[in-house]
Amino acid sequence: MRLMLWLVVMGTLVGLSVPLWAADSPVTACTGQFALCDSSNCTPVLKADGTPRMIRVRVQGGGYATYPEMSCMCPVLKGAAIADVTGGNMRGSCAAPSKNGVWSLYSFRQHIPQAINGWATSPLAKTKVTGQVCSGTPNTIAPVVNCFSFACSPAKSINGVKLADCRCPLGETLNGGPVAVGQGFITDAGQGNPVNCDLAVGGPIPAQ
Repeated sequence: MRLMLWLVVMGTLVGLSVPLWAADSPVTACTGQFALCDSSNCTPVLKADGTPRMIRVRVQGGGYATYPEMSCMCPVLKGAAIADVTGGNMRGSCAAPSKNGVWSLYSFRQHIPQAINGWATSPLAKTKVTGQVCSGTPNTIAPVVNCFSFACSPAKSINGVKLADCRCPLGETLNGGPVAVGQGFITDAGQGNPVNCDLAVGGPIPAQ
């Protein structure tokens, strides 16, 4: 169940000491370079006529869906990370999406460089990962971006931090379906500042 996978990815944001885990979660451990986008905000990708460019994502059970495409700048890290190789726009394995590309995956980190602080690597206060709950707005789709298991291309380095431009869908859940209208979500973006709830990487709060 991808709900279980979502709990793996986001469980630490609600006061848990370790992510939740389920044996039937469709997760794969990948090693090497990957982008970690959980503290990033994103910008819309537009076509020449000003309309949103769409990105195709895999849907649980088969098929594809399309959502507005977002550009998310994320730090590139090295080590072990979890992936859903059957989700996002992955191709069934951890193999890189392109010659110099990486996947946006998940690894629990308490400190990562973040755009809101100019990609600084010190002091620790500027790299601390802080989760927050962003409340939903009635009759409005949550401005949340899912970057889990999506392809990224190389971007310039800033302050010695290697960055990747990850292209991710707006308003999509881990199973490829749409985020419900008015639904709240969880994010690590903004170090707890609600201003950074807009177009933040995260995911909807699972229904009770």
